[in-house]
Amino acid sequence: MTKRIWTKPQPLPGFKDSRSPLPQRLGITPVVADILRQRGIEAEEEIMEFLRPSLLNLNSPFAFREMARAIERLELARAQEEKILIYGDYDVDGVTSTALLYKVLTDLGFKAVAYIPSRMDEGYGLHKDAITKALQANVKVMITVDCGITAVEEVEYARSQGIDIILTDHHEPPDSLPQAYAILNPKVKDSGYPFRDLAGVGVAFKLAQALLERLEEGKSGAYAVLEILDLAALGTIADLVPLTHENRIIVAYGLRQMENTIHLGLRTLLEECGLWGKPLKAGQIAFMVAPRINAAGRMDSARAGLELLLTGHEERAVELARFLSRENTLRQDTEKEIFAEAVEILEKNPMPRVIVLSGKNWHHGVIGIVASRLVERYYRPVFLIAEEEEIGKGSARGIGGYHVLDELKAQAELLEKFGGHSQAAGFSLKLETIPLLREALNQAALHLPEEMFYERIRVDQCVPLEVLDASLLHDLEHLAPFGFGNPSPVLAGRDYPLYMADTVGKDHAHLKCMFGPQGEWEGIAFRKGEELANILGSATVDVAFGLDWNTFRGAQSIQLMIKDIQPQASWQEEHDRFLAGQEIALGQEETAASGLYPQELEIMDWRSKNREEWSKTLESRGDSVALWDFTGISPQGPDADHRAPWAVVIGVPPSWQRVADMIRQVRNSGGQGVILAESQIDPLVLKERTGYLAREDLVQMYRVLYDLAIKNNPFTWVAEEIPLWQAQAGLKIFEELNLFRCLRYSSDTIHIEWIPAQKKLDLEGALRFRGAKSRWEEAMAFKEEYCTMPWPEFKKRLGRY
Repeated sequence: MTKRIWTKPQPLPGFKDSRSPLPQRLGITPVVADILRQRGIEAEEEIMEFLRPSLLNLNSPFAFREMARAIERLELARAQEEKILIYGDYDVDGVTSTALLYKVLTDLGFKAVAYIPSRMDEGYGLHKDAITKALQANVKVMITVDCGITAVEEVEYARSQGIDIILTDHHEPPDSLPQAYAILNPKVKDSGYPFRDLAGVGVAFKLAQALLERLEEGKSGAYAVLEILDLAALGTIADLVPLTHENRIIVAYGLRQMENTIHLGLRTLLEECGLWGKPLKAGQIAFMVAPRINAAGRMDSARAGLELLLTGHEERAVELARFLSRENTLRQDTEKEIFAEAVEILEKNPMPRVIVLSGKNWHHGVIGIVASRLVERYYRPVFLIAEEEEIGKGSARGIGGYHVLDELKAQAELLEKFGGHSQAAGFSLKLETIPLLREALNQAALHLPEEMFYERIRVDQCVPLEVLDASLLHDLEHLAPFGFGNPSPVLAGRDYPLYMADTVGKDHAHLKCMFGPQGEWEGIAFRKGEELANILGSATVDVAFGLDWNTFRGAQSIQLMIKDIQPQASWQEEHDRFLAGQEIALGQEETAASGLYPQELEIMDWRSKNREEWSKTLESRGDSVALWDFTGISPQGPDADHRAPWAVVIGVPPSWQRVADMIRQVRNSGGQGVILAESQIDPLVLKERTGYLAREDLVQMYRVLYDLAIKNNPFTWVAEEIPLWQAQAGLKIFEELNLFRCLRYSSDTIHIEWIPAQKKLDLEGALRFRGAKSRWEEAMAFKEEYCTMPWPEFKKRLGRY
């Protein structure tokens, strides 16, 4: 049985403190605020952008250093009516990438065709045979999606034959890159792109976004960017990239768009899954929709999935959706057979550190899924190989701290081909080298610590049983969409009363438990039926779980989704970076207090002096100074050079804490004193610093947008009359209130759709407005105190910090 250790970060100060205004200001509970901070999201602006993703925060596609070159080549191809081939991959990421680009290119008037290789006949990646066929079809430009970054020879062959390749991929690049016409891959060194974790479909989406910006510049009414986000979200969810930053925006908006998708095939597939007409979650897409598209590529050819996403014929869409469901059932049956065979082999022998198994009748299209299930069961790195004549085709899955791609690189002499990510990779090798690979991987794993092979369950919060209710679940749902990189919060409880436990489902595969004195709380653990023997006879148990809704006969209640259940769990405290930072700060304070900087700082009150007055005074004294300028929009101000004996602070800092920190920095650098001068700031600067738009500002902006909308909806707005920050801040608030949708934007030109209000709206209901208003009120109150407070009281206030 897998050994499990539960880890919980140490308590973080501040958010749970009733004196902290942040959770109250943002309208979130301390539990949610604490979970966000544990995940590294702690600044107020970061929290708002996380809880309310905005399309206005999408990075410019032209951040890719070679994007402009790619677009110029495509513009030439359209002008000369050259044929463009989109070359994809057979997984969901590749299929959605291909469909997305094909739709955009054909809508924009390009002569485009799409091609996805067969997993069984051709395998992964770009192949010379496909390039030869493209030549015969008079293709002049090829766009690879979700593949190609390792195809050095193939790209060179295409180039020698007069085909320009625009390579879009997101896999780890090799040391020597293909000499493509343009490479769009955020993982390539000096790619220019600020976010490296895009899925393959995310990179394809950026190319589509750039095409729409460049080729539809100045036009209004284009829904395309928003309308293809559902395809981008589907591929992003399926490919298990982190649902953070830009991926979070893509998935959040893509799920909403999916509920009203214009793509007939996607809508039909959602109907086939019983999801059409319902609010969608990332988990439903990952476990119900994506596997059906994947199934075709795994069992035979992914072309059925591509055709489904592209078809405009309803009868054909229904036929293809049902075919994919049958293929998925066949895939599940095949997977179960291989899994059972693998388990039987493993449990006859001592468990190795690295599982390397092969089988003659194993379908290489599903062994990756089986490998994942074996990792889940045994928590060991798994390398599964399907034996086909003289060659084995393998899939690898890793565990925390074990980089499967690096391990394959270390055994490159035993392999014919390999590639992938840190936690998932594919490879091929000759059958006679399989025993050598097994021995080499296990030999290399001998130096790894034993604890690496203990599964870690990271607990976000420990909670008593009685707080588990619908209100808490509603609060936690603010953190969605969930997925890799942003998992659904894991709660845990110690000594929960175990009222009942039993196995349920086919083959008694699942574990059902009732907790509480009278069994008031229900829990389910999927595929953990074997855990029953471990907890029988225990009056209380430790439980790690997520929360979800259980709907039965129309009644809705909460349900514990059990991750692990033990009579007494093994806990390990997780060292936290925030506490480490506190210890460093404390050490600095103690050092300063111990006499390393024995002199007392002189703090002078020149707040009433203007620039001319204080500069003349300093000039007459002959003192050199470091200037701290808080007259601008930066809330933190500059980090001045502290080597000068005097620091002059002008303008208004953001808080008393910032003033105290600054004085401490000057003291610790050996300075003589701090002069507080010129204590004034333009209210407009303070507004921009806090991101605040007053109600009257928003009303005026809404009227401008409404006047444009009633003439032509959707419409294009060029924000010339107001600063860009005001335009974006206002639109984000309107976006949050569902008054407008941003369809696409570039620089100061924004394409917008007006949405008629269904009910009377309250600005206070917008998180961004409420937060900015609070920041503005606090900033104004501090400004008043800082500028007018009598000096004795001023120094006393600083003493508190």
